[in-house]
Amino acid sequence: MSRFVLQTVVLGVLLVPLRSAGSRCIGEEELRSRENRLQRTYWKHLNVPQPTSPRQRAPTCAEVSKELHEDPQRRSLSPWRYRLDEDDTRFPREISVAECLCDGCIIDRHEDLSYNSRQMFVQRMVLKKTSCPGDPSRYVVRKDFISVPIACTCVRPAVNHVC
Repeated sequence: MSRFVLQTVVLGVLLVPLRSAGSRCIGEEELRSRENRLQRTYWKHLNVPQPTSPRQRAPTCAEVSKELHEDPQRRSLSPWRYRLDEDDTRFPREISVAECLCDGCIIDRHEDLSYNSRQMFVQRMVLKKTSCPGDPSRYVVRKDFISVPIACTCVRPAVNHVC
């Protein structure tokens, strides 16, 4: 008899859908609560840059190379601008990301293509939501980490050594 009970328990465990923490369906109110908690405990403390206004044209590499600025993003040897990356399935929905203005680097107020401008990345935690199967008014929410470009830097080009 105990073998039958053990087999029944094992079969029951196998038939129960496996869920990771936070994978149950939640409504709008709990979704907003989780978004607010993430905002308060994580994103609020980050110094998130403001993107270039959509009405304001981003400067070109040549323009930045001729000007002297206070802000690091335009004073850098590898200047950058910020734009908004939008994703309706993510919280925060909008994230400022850095885009390099130059292919090369600003050396003596001119773009020097013997160097390369490259983005620098950090990992940021976000919430990703998907609609629940059978009930699109509810969501499955999971934490995710994404790479966000935060600035640009000047680097020497990679050299492939041939032996």
